[in-house]
This record gives sequence, structure tokens and C-alpha cells, in this order.
Amino acid sequence: MRIAIILALAACGGSKPAASVTNASSGSGSAAPTVAALPPMPPCEPRMEWPEGSHDRYLFRDEAADRVGYKTKAGAVAIAATYHDGYPFTPGGVAAVIDGKTPFVFIDVDGKVIGKAFAFDNGPDYYQEGFSRIVGPDGKIGFISETTGKIEIPTTFDRATNFCEGKAEVEVAGQRYSIDKHGTRLP
Repeated sequence: MRIAIILALAACGGSKPAASVTNASSGSGSAAPTVAALPPMPPCEPRMEWPEGSHDRYLFRDEAADRVGYKTKAGAVAIAATYHDGYPFTPGGVAAVIDGKTPFVFIDVDGKVIGKAFAFDNGPDYYQEGFSRIVGPDGKIGFISETTGKIEIPTTFDRATNFCEGKAEVEVAGQRYSIDKHGTRLP
């Protein structure tokens, strides 16, 4: 009896075989399992936390309202406490907040909504390689930059993975392909 187990690891947003284990068994004994070497993990670690104080914005919680907002270092309220929760601002001036409506949005240093965050892992999408997925009003996906605070790749994709090793896998009308960090289709 042959039993083959293939383990798939979602690396860089796509499924790739990570290891193959085969256990060949005949009625009289079994062979030792063979394990294929795992490829090295790509440098695509997700990120959502930065040191407090980028753009002189510090999270605070209004205990009475049970909401968070942002104050300046001097203690002045810069963005009123209207959010269920929030994250520190990126160096580019973007913060993810949980507004309870969308439920996750990215805001600028003045509290203006930049775009709806793609929901991932029970929260707003992580940044990978400087980009996070956003969702347009029509449900299409694009990317916002943690360094510029702008939507760098417009919301034109039906599906998209995070960036890994300089590219993201996207889908439009059933056609899948890769793009670079400028949104250009790769060969």
C-alpha cells in the first residue's frame, strides 16, 4: 500500500509544495520516509507595527468612550477617539484603524480615510515589502505604500496576494499573472 503525503505551504501568497514525504509500505514492512529539502524561506515577513510617534501621532484610549484616537507628543488631540482600535502610524503617514463599519480602514495623519483595508487574519492586511492590500468601492484590490502613504497601485484586481520577492500574484477576469511594485505586468 502506498501512502503519499504532500504538504503545501502558502509562501508568497501562492501554494507551493514545501515538502514531499513518501511512505512505501508492502505487506511485510515499510521503507523509511524520504523528505525533500525545503527551499529557503523568502524574506517576506509581514509587518503591522512601528514605533509610536511617527508624524507626532501617539495612540491613546478614551476609557469612557472605549475608543482610540491619536494625540501629539504635547498631549493635544490630533485625531479624536472614534475608533475601536488602531495601529501606530507608518513612516509614510498611514495608520490602520478598526472603525466598526468597514471594518478596517487606512487613515492619514489628519484622520482622513485613504482607503478600505483588505481584511486578513482577523484584522487589516499586513504590509509586506512596503505594500498592503486595499479594497476599492467596487471590491477590486490595489496596494497602498507604507513609505509614501499613497495608493501606489490602483484597485483594479479581482484577487491579489501580498508582495514577496518584488512581485505579487494578481487575477483579473480569470486571468492570473504577476506584477512588480509599479503595478506593471511581468512576463
